[in-house]
Amino acid sequence: MQLNLEPLKDKKALLAFSHGVDSTALFYLLVKAGVSFDCAMVNYQTRPSSNTEEQSAIKLCKQFNKKIFIHKASLNLTSSNFEMTARKIRYEFFDSIICEFGYEILILAHQLNDATEWLLMQLAKGSGAVGLAGMSEFSTRYLKSQNREIGVFRPLLSVSRSEILEFLHSQNIKYFIDNSNQNLKFTRNKIRAEFSDSFVGQFRNGIKKSLELLRDDAKLLLGEFEYNDGELFIVAKSQNSIYLIDQACKRLGVLMSQKTRQICTQNDCVISHKITITSNKKYYFIAPFIKTIMDKKLKDKFRILKVPALLRPYLANNLERLKVLDKFLSQS
Repeated sequence: MQLNLEPLKDKKALLAFSHGVDSTALFYLLVKAGVSFDCAMVNYQTRPSSNTEEQSAIKLCKQFNKKIFIHKASLNLTSSNFEMTARKIRYEFFDSIICEFGYEILILAHQLNDATEWLLMQLAKGSGAVGLAGMSEFSTRYLKSQNREIGVFRPLLSVSRSEILEFLHSQNIKYFIDNSNQNLKFTRNKIRAEFSDSFVGQFRNGIKKSLELLRDDAKLLLGEFEYNDGELFIVAKSQNSIYLIDQACKRLGVLMSQKTRQICTQNDCVISHKITITSNKKYYFIAPFIKTIMDKKLKDKFRILKVPALLRPYLANNLERLKVLDKFLSQS
């Protein structure tokens, strides 16, 4: 199995490791390629084998001289928002390790079946090209606490699960199966069991090519932020503005609903009591929503500068950002 690992060259990398099928295969492939990396693992303690898996991961990392960072979480499998909570715990842990130890890139073991599951899930929701394209092989993640971006790399994204299993079995490599993936109450598991796995099994090459083309189309549609410092985002108005607005909201920790996506491009609004989306004639401004008391002098200054009303409280607490807004406010 040949992977493009060029993005990892000369980078301090952290592998998100679960000891499941995908991350175990990726671990051995990275070792075989001579890539320098360490591991981070979350033990959700939801299965009888959770601690056994943790101990096996520790032993594996010791065998290959890799550091492993482990976080024990208490999570209820019956929770209605289990997947969202697990994801939040996972990425908060990864971010903390990356910040503390200076890692530059996070390696994830998503593969072709995962990408197909996402496509089908979004298709069922009524998504456009950007939503259908889903994850990309290489992207960035903003670390607010350090005001910097890190790379996020998915080297297995074009490799099917059957190919990964074939590799593991041919090398007699030990891995663990997460039985919660059989629970069909989760939409992703249902789509996997009833549609995506058999679909990929029959049409792997065509799906791979289609997803590559979708990602290329999504890049063209998405465009780029006019300004982005991880907290304040500015988007030029166009037919495709909503895609970048949606990306900005995700980075600020809020997933937009279909209704919110429609409203925010028509009227200034606050979503989930956390984010303000406001605009002038040429730009949308996305920032954390806060309430603050402003004196008359500052209010007059914002009015003269034509700062959108909902953006003013945020700027009142972040006056240094006024300088970067000059050229955008003057276009109103």
